[in-house]
Amino acid sequence: MNPERVLVFADFTCPFSYITETGLRRVVSASGRDIEYRAYEICPTPAPLPAPEETAGGWEDALRPLAEEVGVRLRHPSFLPRTRKAHEAARFARERGLEHVLREGIFAALWQEGLDIGRIDVLTRVAAGVGIDPAELKVELDIDRFADEVIGDRSLAERLGVQHTPTLVVGSGDDQRVWVGAQGYADLRALLSNGD
Repeated sequence: MNPERVLVFADFTCPFSYITETGLRRVVSASGRDIEYRAYEICPTPAPLPAPEETAGGWEDALRPLAEEVGVRLRHPSFLPRTRKAHEAARFARERGLEHVLREGIFAALWQEGLDIGRIDVLTRVAAGVGIDPAELKVELDIDRFADEVIGDRSLAERLGVQHTPTLVVGSGDDQRVWVGAQGYADLRALLSNGD
């Protein structure tokens, strides 16, 4: 029997998503499962971006043990940018088999370097660092080639009842398992071992 795919709804501005994706990639690499990432913009246009004081505090202490467990270093950025273009860049990278590494790079650009991942110039720089042609990516982002797919992910999330990031969906129908929030290795292994 083929292993079930893992559907991940995440946003780059969510530190819980960063930690969970990092741990999930390591657990999944040993399981033979595929990860399918879906965009879930926390603040899609025209929703206002949160003020820096609204996003500060509280989560760092709660996430520190999980971040250390999966080897992620978090530094709270001074602001949280729009992520539509970052999700579009990830779709571009998917077509080239480089989605995992670009997603890692985008998360690190925001959560370690404090860069504005809503900017195309920042995304092309991150892409170049993981072996993606930055000029080709820029053209695709400039013409919004993947915008409809990113918007479609939000519609899929609504149909599945997704309301928070990260949300992991494994299986389908009566066998579907859904987990929400940051997950460490033990919880991820448990989620993936159910139904095997």
